[in-house]
Amino acid sequence: MVEIALLPLAEPSRFSRVFKQPHSAEGSWGWYQSLAETTLAPGEEAVFAVAFDGRTAKAALPLARRGPLLRALTAPYTTLYVPALTDVRWAHYLGARAQSFVQGSLQLDALDLADPSIAAFLDGLHSSGLIAAQYRNFVNFYERIDNFEEYWNARPSRLRATVRRKLSQALAEQADFRCYRNSFGEAVVMYEEVYHASWKTAEPHPSFIGTMVEKLAQYGFVRIGIMRLRGNPVAVQIWLVCGRKATIFKLAHREDAQASSPGTLLTHWMISTLIREEALEEIDFGRGADAYKGDWLAESRMRSGVVAGNWKTIAGLRVIAGEVLPTRLSAVARKARSAADDLAKRGSGRSPREFIAARGSP
Repeated sequence: MVEIALLPLAEPSRFSRVFKQPHSAEGSWGWYQSLAETTLAPGEEAVFAVAFDGRTAKAALPLARRGPLLRALTAPYTTLYVPALTDVRWAHYLGARAQSFVQGSLQLDALDLADPSIAAFLDGLHSSGLIAAQYRNFVNFYERIDNFEEYWNARPSRLRATVRRKLSQALAEQADFRCYRNSFGEAVVMYEEVYHASWKTAEPHPSFIGTMVEKLAQYGFVRIGIMRLRGNPVAVQIWLVCGRKATIFKLAHREDAQASSPGTLLTHWMISTLIREEALEEIDFGRGADAYKGDWLAESRMRSGVVAGNWKTIAGLRVIAGEVLPTRLSAVARKARSAADDLAKRGSGRSPREFIAARGSP
């Protein structure tokens, strides 16, 4: 019998096997355990919307629930939401049956719309009877890389010059670099030491990093890079690696070591080391459109979100009125502005008669 069930984290034996072969570190069972243990808000619980064929789990959507409101089991750390939707048919089925488990609203973020399973789920969701709208979430810089030499020669000349100059100075200060691939206890301590001495604000969920590293270590997904000057750690990075793809997940350097550009030197060393030693084919920079990321990785893509409400319930109607409809209107307005800008660009250089004809009567 085919059915959908909304199950708590406490019943993993019924469905956790669908997470056994993730194509991303952020799709692993350990990742979702870490989020559930360290990032939920008061009153929230982790649940999983699971599609079953008989007793066999076929697809699962990790969620956080507070009353009738459901959201993706994500946090400010999430760079990609990777539910267990490995079969597009079951992904579509889970989306199409969403009204059976969404009593109020559903919000998902950090979505890759180019992922066939995500696309299938959303296609099903839009036929589910829920009222939904998609939105742009955040920019993700990335680049596909064939070899390090070609990659590095394509970087901006100012970046290459900075690395050349600062590396020479750092080596005179006994700089050394190391990448931890297991036994992360020492590395996590150094990460936290450097992070607290950096310019960054305090972590929103202080216990997440240590928990995540511990749980993902068993899958071999974690790399921690450390740069030292005269024996003291000055820059740290946490990478998540799965297959031949890597995410530069967290990075920090000591503020009082800024003059040595330790963050730049460690990024250069980690990229060169992991491309050569692990044959990486793609690297991305996680969340955000920080200007420096474009120097390191040349391409960008948008991660998206979707919000949906159940029009049959008061809670769902509130979300439809307060979030879904405004999101749809915003998308329409954005498209109109984009079309107007495009028309103006294409219209420049035309005669007034041609321009008016292209844009329609006033």
